[in-house]
Amino acid sequence: MVCRSGQGATHVVDNPFAPDVLSLIICDQIIVDRLSGKTSLIGMFSNIGAARFPVRHPQLCVFAALTDGRGVVPLEIMIVDANDARSPIAHGRAEVEFQDPRQVACLNLHFSGLVFPEPGQYRVQLYCQSELLREARLQLTPVRPPQPAE
Repeated sequence: MVCRSGQGATHVVDNPFAPDVLSLIICDQIIVDRLSGKTSLIGMFSNIGAARFPVRHPQLCVFAALTDGRGVVPLEIMIVDANDARSPIAHGRAEVEFQDPRQVACLNLHFSGLVFPEPGQYRVQLYCQSELLREARLQLTPVRPPQPAE
C-alpha cells in the first residue's frame, strides 16, 4: 500500500491491515455533537507565530479520518521537529475500531501545553503499528511583537 502525505512525500506501508488516511488535520479544538455525532474542527492551522522561543502552545488538537481498516486498530501521533534532531515534542496513543472496512473512523487527540524549542518546521505524524501513514507539516514562525503607538 502506498500513502502520500499532503506535501507530496510518498511512504510505503508494509502493513496490509493499515487503514487508509482520508485526512490529518491540526486545529485548536475538536467538538463532537452528542446528538448527531457530527465532528466540528475549530481553528484549523498549519502555522504558529511566536515572539520568543521556546514557546508554550496552550492547546493543539489532531483529527484523523480513516477508512479501510479491520477490527481494532492501534494508532500513534507524534509531533517531531523536521530534522528528528530531538525527542518528540508530543506523543499520543489511541485506538479506532472498524466494524466494516467501508466505514470512516475518526481519531481525536488533544495536547495541552506543548513547548516548541525553536522556530522551524515540525511534523505531526500518524503511525499504525510503527508504520508512518501520513504526516502534516507545522511551521513555527518568529513574529515581531506589536510596537506601541507613538
